[in-house]
Amino acid sequence: MKKGISIHIGVNLVDPEHYGNGVVPLETCEQDARDMQQIALDQNFKSTTMLLTENATRAAVKSAIASASQELVSDDMLFLTYSGHGGFVPDKSGDEEDRLDETWCLYDGQLIDDELFELWGSFAEGVRIVMISDSCHSGTVAKANLFQDIKTENSKLFKPKLLSYSVAKEVYFKNKAFYTEIEANVDQTKAGEIKASVKLLAGCQDPQVSYTVPFASNSIFTEKLLKVWNGGKFIGDYEVFFNQIAAEMEALDFLPTKQTPNLYSVGEANEAFDKQKPFQIYE
Repeated sequence: MKKGISIHIGVNLVDPEHYGNGVVPLETCEQDARDMQQIALDQNFKSTTMLLTENATRAAVKSAIASASQELVSDDMLFLTYSGHGGFVPDKSGDEEDRLDETWCLYDGQLIDDELFELWGSFAEGVRIVMISDSCHSGTVAKANLFQDIKTENSKLFKPKLLSYSVAKEVYFKNKAFYTEIEANVDQTKAGEIKASVKLLAGCQDPQVSYTVPFASNSIFTEKLLKVWNGGKFIGDYEVFFNQIAAEMEALDFLPTKQTPNLYSVGEANEAFDKQKPFQIYE
């Protein structure tokens, strides 16, 4: 019998011991994670893991994904969501055209896209992985484009979910030995052996910014995703779902800069997966 496991990560604050004091706190990411978990519960996922702020450590996130890889078999599903700051570190493996690896800013350190790619290689053939990343530079965080320092300092209403260029550099050089060791130890052979099918719905393109508005319930991309999902009443496949979310985002004419969602796949092609209603275990 097919089964589903979900993992939901929401990081409002990061540890100043690692990041310093230059990272802007966020307010909506934990609620984003809760609302994504509710989708999983409504779809009868076998188990769910919630990792919020201080509990969303590198070790906890990697452990939860690795544990799922040991349990899921062909046709099972992993539903993985992240809401928080996005960042970057220099690419040491040479697999990025822009020479930058995209990251998730977890509480105690950044999780590099190469590490996620390595984790995907541990999943069995035929496993379906749905990943939602509501963060800046998230367009191909499942695996990486040209980073651009988006200027939003003059906007008092919108909070960009990114490490600014100066902060990102500061964080990297403060912890250079830490990140150098991580990248040196990533098993690149698994990158070419991904037998699962990974589908990423990202809040923006790699060079762009994802936004949140103070006092809102959700980050903007998650808010539009929930609107289209409509409590499960949505009808259509992943492409239709994505296109409707993208249309909702395109209609926003008040953001400081353009935020264009992305639909991106890695791993084995799976036509049946493509045609399913989002987050469905049993179809």
